[in-house]
Amino acid sequence: MFVVKHLLKRDGVIVGAELMTPDGIEVITRSDFPKYKDNLTNAMVISDGGIRATKRYIAERELLSNGEQSMGKPISKYTIMHENIEVVTLNKATDGVTVHNRKHLPFALRSLENISSVAVFEWIANRIESTDRQYMNMIYLARKVGRDRDNIISDSSGISFSDNFWIKTSDITITWENLLEMRDTNSNLSAVALTGKIDTNKDYLSGKSSLLTVKGHFKKAIGGGFIIKMREDAILEYPAHLLGKQLDIPTALCELTKNTVKIKIFTDNEKSLVHASELKKYYFTTGEIYNEIIHINRPDLISELQRMYIFNYLIGNPDLHDENMGMIYDSRTFELLSVSPCYDHNMAFQEGFNGATRTKPKGTPELVELDDLTQMFISRHPDIAEKLKTIDYSEISKYLSERQLSELEERIANTIKWAKTP
Repeated sequence: MFVVKHLLKRDGVIVGAELMTPDGIEVITRSDFPKYKDNLTNAMVISDGGIRATKRYIAERELLSNGEQSMGKPISKYTIMHENIEVVTLNKATDGVTVHNRKHLPFALRSLENISSVAVFEWIANRIESTDRQYMNMIYLARKVGRDRDNIISDSSGISFSDNFWIKTSDITITWENLLEMRDTNSNLSAVALTGKIDTNKDYLSGKSSLLTVKGHFKKAIGGGFIIKMREDAILEYPAHLLGKQLDIPTALCELTKNTVKIKIFTDNEKSLVHASELKKYYFTTGEIYNEIIHINRPDLISELQRMYIFNYLIGNPDLHDENMGMIYDSRTFELLSVSPCYDHNMAFQEGFNGATRTKPKGTPELVELDDLTQMFISRHPDIAEKLKTIDYSEISKYLSERQLSELEERIANTIKWAKTP
């Protein structure tokens, strides 16, 4: 049995395929396709002699007139970069790892005494794991990368709006300054990200896009310093922001347009975000980050985490998982500066919210009881309890159902009551 790695196209027409065989990669022409009928694990030969994927989308590569593949030479090395500093290189051919600069290692690798190829590859693979988001297949098609990991990394350089890391591959020459100039400048691609529609007359290939590294399920675009979501998906971001503003609890700034919700990106070149999921690897823990912060004697961070838990109870958020919270750190020194502003509230104000929130974005859910934490912590934050007594619901109520508003008022009443309990 054989695996189809790529379909090869010339002028948009499939003319061949790359097969993974026990002896390596074999290139066949379209006339050879019938020979492999019933012998492909991820595809089938159809009646007109073509190949159709059966398990997942098969990446495509365009051939030039001389038969070379337009995606360039095979990638032999990945180098994790921090701005213009080479940090660590993974040699794909030898499985070897070369650490160039331990001071600038990502948090997931910083605590490892011996950094393995598996650990580096896991960081790289997680960097571009955005396949679950709605319309991502259309983004891959628009960028002509398919779901091929090397293509995605080469195309995006693993750039993100969250931090100053990126991935340099052996087939490109580029600088951090180049990437900043090109990052998230393609408005046509943003339109595809929100609508799923491709117009063959438009340019989708210019620039570098953070869309290939940003996580999350709901469709979103990035541009002008904002994460942009559709109103029907994300309208609850806005009342959550309004409540946080009244309570002086940092939340990502939020704006409404006719059809979208725009969430202001709160990182920049000086300040970066590390998600709780990566911090857990740094601290070698599967438990709550709160427990680790207690051990490093940072009362400022402890207080901010407590306020974050209280806020997420108040907004009835069942989705405070490890990718939806994190720490802001100094992009140069890697010192933890603060808890990140509260963000990603698509699922807030859940009707019938029972106080529990999940801490894992995937797999078996692990729950944290936000109501219990609020009852435990609110006495340490009397300013929140006082502000809750005078909440202005006039604007907030415009975006909530009658039940959502009633349950919000009930959670606020509970929190005020718990603040008075010795």
